Amino acid sequence: EGISADDVEGVGIGVPGPVTESGVVNGCVNLGWGVYDVKTALSGLLDGAKVEVGNDANVAALGEMWRGGEIGHITVNRNETLACGCGKKGCLEQYASATGIARKAREVLATPKAEGSSLLKVENVDAKAVFDAAKTGDKTALAIVDFFGRTLGQAVATITAVVDPDVIVVGGGVSKAGQILLDAVVKYYTPNAFNACKETPFKLAVLGNNAGMYGAVKMVLD
Repeated sequence: EGISADDVEGVGIGVPGPVTESGVVNGCVNLGWGVYDVKTALSGLLDGAKVEVGNDANVAALGEMWRGGEIGHITVNRNETLACGCGKKGCLEQYASATGIARKAREVLATPKAEGSSLLKVENVDAKAVFDAAKTGDKTALAIVDFFGRTLGQAVATITAVVDPDVIVVGGGVSKAGQILLDAVVKYYTPNAFNACKETPFKLAVLGNNAGMYGAVKMVLD
């Protein structure tokens, strides 16, 4: 990019895994890493430049001005037989994510319950296709969205009882679905939330895929 080293304050990086304060990743299943000192390794490649490392969810949330956590690996279904990327079974991420919605759609579409659904005409069903169909009133798609909302809403209700956040920000690919997503989650969040947290507002992330980038910069500047 033609940027000189003198013009670089530092480099921030978000990685999909737990990170210590010293910048060591304690296992990163998506990248196949074990314990890895990302901070030292990257700084060495950049002639000793300042490097700050954070969990990708935390970094994205920081970019949205709200502190997040690695909630995707909370166990929400102890009867799950398929393993999550982390090695556990029944993680929230397996259901309340774009890939989780697509997987649920494939399961439902393989049953008689899906008869007449417009999703049967879609070659490769993804989360966007499910939400788009739900917006047209497709009963099968609405059932999948409802399952998503129930899973995430109940999980967030449990989390807020512990951390009592000022706002709940929903990000990731599924956030592009818009209000229909928030309605599905709030439907199950509100009746399951602790009294003091029932009115906690839900917001859709506004930075999209740039959230992690902004959060990484914030780590360096702080």
